[in-house]
Amino acid sequence: MMADYAALVQPDRVHSAVFTSEDIYKDELEKIFYRYWVYVAHESEIPRPGDYCTKWIGEKQLIVSRAADGSIGIFFNRCRHRGAAVCMDEYGNANFFRCPYHGWTYNSAGDLVGVPYPSRYGEGFDKSTLGLARVPRVDTSAGFIFASMAPDGPPLAEHLGKAAGFLADFVKASPLGTVSLSAGTSKSAFWGNWKFVGMDGYHTNFTHKTVLDLRQRKAGASYNRGAGNSDKSANESWDLGNGHCRLDLTGRDKVAIGAASNTSIAAGIPDNADGHEYMRLMSEAYGDGAHEVIRRSRDVHIHVWPNLQLIGSQVRVIRPLAAGHTEVMSYPAMLDGVPDSINTERIRSFEWFSGVASFGTPDDTEVFERNQIGLRADYIPWLVLARGLTVAPQEDGSTVGNVTDEVPQRAQMKAWLRSMTSPEVS
Repeated sequence: MMADYAALVQPDRVHSAVFTSEDIYKDELEKIFYRYWVYVAHESEIPRPGDYCTKWIGEKQLIVSRAADGSIGIFFNRCRHRGAAVCMDEYGNANFFRCPYHGWTYNSAGDLVGVPYPSRYGEGFDKSTLGLARVPRVDTSAGFIFASMAPDGPPLAEHLGKAAGFLADFVKASPLGTVSLSAGTSKSAFWGNWKFVGMDGYHTNFTHKTVLDLRQRKAGASYNRGAGNSDKSANESWDLGNGHCRLDLTGRDKVAIGAASNTSIAAGIPDNADGHEYMRLMSEAYGDGAHEVIRRSRDVHIHVWPNLQLIGSQVRVIRPLAAGHTEVMSYPAMLDGVPDSINTERIRSFEWFSGVASFGTPDDTEVFERNQIGLRADYIPWLVLARGLTVAPQEDGSTVGNVTDEVPQRAQMKAWLRSMTSPEVS
């Protein structure tokens, strides 16, 4: 196993083994996904007592459950008797989880409450010590549920740092300040590395040429094709620290009824009765700052390291399956407390760019798979990440470059190297 990780990540380049080695992938699970804070679910997926959903951290399946008292517990989906999974449905509502193997039964709080034919166990058999194993640490931010398998380490707020504000921005697109992942899931997988996904402002004019051609055809000759993703653009790429990074594509958006967003992945506000009602509700909720709240919320375009991304109207979750195999789950986020047509616009925006049959995601999937093929031809194994290398950090510690700079890629590689080389969670 190649353990000298410091030799693989340099300030301006990274070794292709970081993306192709199965040994490194296995180590990533142990040192990143099984130690650091990882996004697991959203509170809206389990709104009522007894609601549950099954999720994954790496290769370990979890049950996210809301107990009778409203508390949220995350348990490993494994019976304490012989290790069988006790829950096989993605979503549901149940007071109990019953193992199909020998009938051991657990309540929604994970306690072992039933064991068939208990007389054959000795006097020392204690059900209270045999509940479903809990993930040691669970916390939430703006309705997003995170978990850490490490018993000790920095709290979630410290891990999120500046990224927490953008999670809050995302949900403030609703006048109630909440969203619901109630519109289904777009599930896909590609034969490439998990670290390829998202926050690359340099590829848009090339990988997504068809998207831009279609948008220009729709908008007409006045549309300045590709201007938002060039080295002359006012759009930006950000390193927020701790591996979190983002693209700012809407910093100069005009928020107005009937005005389209500058980015094709963010929904505008329709010029109809529901659009006017949405603006009234937002002004009532946020006062004079409503337009700025909408601008900040319509595409926060952030990667919350290591596995959560908020892009346009979607919540995207990344799960590595192997060095060259990745699963992506995308959820359109519906705004609570708004007219139905506003959420319809968000779904149409999601379908346009982010769904598996959209104009954007298939482009990315194709490029990621070509990337993985090329990386294996590693006669010269180094990848160049030097674009915008001279951009200096700001006073608050963040780094902001041109949208085409590789600021986000270097941000993630710094966090990756720290995680892979640190003996403790930091």
